[in-house]
Amino acid sequence: MTSVIGELLPVFILIVIGWVVRARNIVSAEAFGQVNRFGYFVLYPAFLFTLSSTADLTGGEAGPFILGILLGISVMMALMLATRALFAANEGPAFTSVFQGSVRWNGFVLLAAAPALYGAAGPHLIGVAFGPLVLIVNLVCVIVLARWGQNGANSARAIIDQIIANPLILGCAAGLTAQAFHVRDLGPVSDVLTLLGQAAMPIAIVCVGAGLDFKALRTARVKVIGSSALKLIVAPAVMWSAATLVGASPLTAAIAAGVGSTPTAAAGYTLAREMGGDPELMAAIITATTLLSFITMPIAIALALH
Repeated sequence: MTSVIGELLPVFILIVIGWVVRARNIVSAEAFGQVNRFGYFVLYPAFLFTLSSTADLTGGEAGPFILGILLGISVMMALMLATRALFAANEGPAFTSVFQGSVRWNGFVLLAAAPALYGAAGPHLIGVAFGPLVLIVNLVCVIVLARWGQNGANSARAIIDQIIANPLILGCAAGLTAQAFHVRDLGPVSDVLTLLGQAAMPIAIVCVGAGLDFKALRTARVKVIGSSALKLIVAPAVMWSAATLVGASPLTAAIAAGVGSTPTAAAGYTLAREMGGDPELMAAIITATTLLSFITMPIAIALALH
């Protein structure tokens, strides 16, 4: 496990740098908010489009891997929907944040360390996962927020409006469409999107650190602990089991477990704030899973690799 910790350490150091820079007010929280917004609307969609449009979805292990992670995330979503009965009728917004906290994944954290952890297959398969997994997770989270968020936007039109306004969904959908029609070279446009995408990973990881909110951890501790346990302990096991069940190789199943072991993506906070979720609870879950993943992520990855 020591080697796994060593490979993940640079990623966690970037998170710490983000927190220190914001805590010392070298860059203000407001400025980081604008950087994160720029990433959400520009860098991350460009990254997702480039990755989705160029990923080889037909090579070797890609089929079992995609099937395994989609099965795994479906199991997690079904499990979370079943927990709705544990929340009071007026706790819909809180449920949406626990739901997001348990199913969202921060692929940037894993992708940065993937070559050292898994070899050449790691970045390729994680890149293959980004498009369909981010698309489905965001679609379902938008629907859950539209149904149980405090905005009460339950109509099909309201849900569709939120979907078509989500930049992550649009980036993935556009990339997968380009993939389907074999559109892989848009000339200078492709070069621009590639350059933007290259900036996405370090900025996303640093912004995770800048967004850590320790004050938020004091609220709704039971919900934070429950969501964190589901995300960091249950999800890796479910993803590994699903990949193994559909016939993925041991290495591919280990990569699926790595996907499940990542902390909750910070994009969940933006969605909670804009769609009537519980932003404070969402911030607490993101902070808790990020901090705890320093311990749980190396353990989950090391166990899966052996």
